[in-house]
Amino acid sequence: MSRYYVIQVYTGAEKKTVDAIKKGISSDVILDCFFVSKRRKKKYAGTWHLVEENCFPGYIFIETDKPKEMCQGFASIHLFARILGLDKETFYVQPVAEEERFFIDALTDRTPENRLIDLSRITIEEGQRIRIVAGPLKGLEGKVIKFDLHRRKAVVEIKLLSSTVRTDLGIEIIKKEDT
Repeated sequence: MSRYYVIQVYTGAEKKTVDAIKKGISSDVILDCFFVSKRRKKKYAGTWHLVEENCFPGYIFIETDKPKEMCQGFASIHLFARILGLDKETFYVQPVAEEERFFIDALTDRTPENRLIDLSRITIEEGQRIRIVAGPLKGLEGKVIKFDLHRRKAVVEIKLLSSTVRTDLGIEIIKKEDT
């Protein structure tokens, strides 16, 4: 059964590292290798612009059912910093929990070299109640810590290898009812 593993890389080198791993390690060993990016809106020069950013800077994900072979394949790739959850004596690598894998898969759309989290659409109802009506966060409201309407983002909290990670994801306000 294939699992996801997290690799820490040099921040800014995620795409280069993904490409090197895909070229340097057999597709029999590495089933998928990706980083997660997010689409959000940023306001500058007085107008809103759609931008893409890395969601987890310095981290990539690898899907494999051969973790020992994956670790051995890294000997020739010098772009990564460390494999998270690796016991060097036994070559045991801690995989991402299935719940965490489900969360990553539910949020992202697959693109050729990465996974993209698109904007979620929200409405603001009477009494400032926010409702997610479409997008990757729909159905995952329990993971949202807070909304920052001014900056058009939702702060979400997820667990990766027993650590809690917070990241902000883009939102788009599609309707604001008068209160």
